[in-house]
Amino acid sequence: MMVVEEADVAVVGAGPTGLIAAREASRRGVNVVVLEEHREIGVPCHCAGLLSIEGLRRLGIPQDEKFVQNKVRGARFFSPSGLSFTVEKKESVACVVDRRALDNFLAEQASGLGASIRTGFHAEHLRRVDGGIVVLSRRGEALTSRVVVDAEGVASRIVGEAGLKTLPRGCVLPALQFDFSGVSLNPDYVEIHLGSRVAPNFFAWVIPLREDAARVGLACKGASPRACLRRFIRRRFGSHGHLRVLASRSGLVVTCGPIEKTYTDNMIVVGDAAGQVKPLTGGGVILGGECALIAGEVAAEAAGEGKTNKGFLERYERMWRRRFGLEFRVTGLARKVLNSLSDRTLDRLFRAVIDGGLDEEASASGDMDMHGWTILRMLRSREVLKVLPEALRDMLARLRREQHI
Repeated sequence: MMVVEEADVAVVGAGPTGLIAAREASRRGVNVVVLEEHREIGVPCHCAGLLSIEGLRRLGIPQDEKFVQNKVRGARFFSPSGLSFTVEKKESVACVVDRRALDNFLAEQASGLGASIRTGFHAEHLRRVDGGIVVLSRRGEALTSRVVVDAEGVASRIVGEAGLKTLPRGCVLPALQFDFSGVSLNPDYVEIHLGSRVAPNFFAWVIPLREDAARVGLACKGASPRACLRRFIRRRFGSHGHLRVLASRSGLVVTCGPIEKTYTDNMIVVGDAAGQVKPLTGGGVILGGECALIAGEVAAEAAGEGKTNKGFLERYERMWRRRFGLEFRVTGLARKVLNSLSDRTLDRLFRAVIDGGLDEEASASGDMDMHGWTILRMLRSREVLKVLPEALRDMLARLRREQHI
């Protein structure tokens, strides 16, 4: 075993959550090392790259940098039968970003504050020593640290090794997307398409990069993402002859919400590895990034004061759950309900939203990152309440099918 160096805080993973945690810890004067398994920051990319402007502001990320490809002001939702409604603002509410460029920007922020970034370090194992943890790579390299921040992402290897429960396999969905040119669409609006024939247990998206280019993808469960996406592209854009592929990406989408516990002695877990992802949309950069702000602060304080036991690190979990716990509970339940609904019930729900003017209410008061209060307000609508008996029947039918299997 060859010891590479020592650190106060070791961040495993150089995605947005890891880099934000590293930035915040470095800001507080501790020695931070970021360990990234790939040779290049931001590669490979697994993200749709649609991030709220307000969320970026909260994370200390400007919206006038080169990583911003487009800005949108609304979203159009489509039911299985083609019913649609629009949620929009007068001004832009979200940026479409190049994740590779964004990750490199965040790496510059972190390194500018003193963080050291090691690429090509494939963190595989943890070994506890007095007062800290040794992080081991597959090449026999090692780094010792007082606190480890695990920001590896969905495929985290060290969460389970640290004795924490990992993400349930059933809530991690395969996803696939392409960047296309040769399309024609309104660059101000994202499209969300639902239905069992489109993307079972999730949805398909069309994110405009400009008037003639879009990021088109989906995630699903119980079906082939490639086959579903091929059908959706043909349905949405017609024949493929006029489309030119600019980029392709595959990845995994988390829909279950946070894991049971995100801390233990000398270690905290953040971002996708912790399940800090919006269950309704699979978006993890903003909420995961806000949890990373807390992670960096607590990790730096723990390392600086020598309070690296789980009794102190529990502060991290208390802080992020106080901020986002209700949101994850409400939207996690909403995701389970949506997964149970038949196409017919989804159509009825769309009709209830349209007839009840709930799309206009969401446009006026909805929050792109915090869907929970919008859902709770919708449940008070007479039109939505009429759909609940049918939704309950769908949920019971799905439960019986799963028990039979």
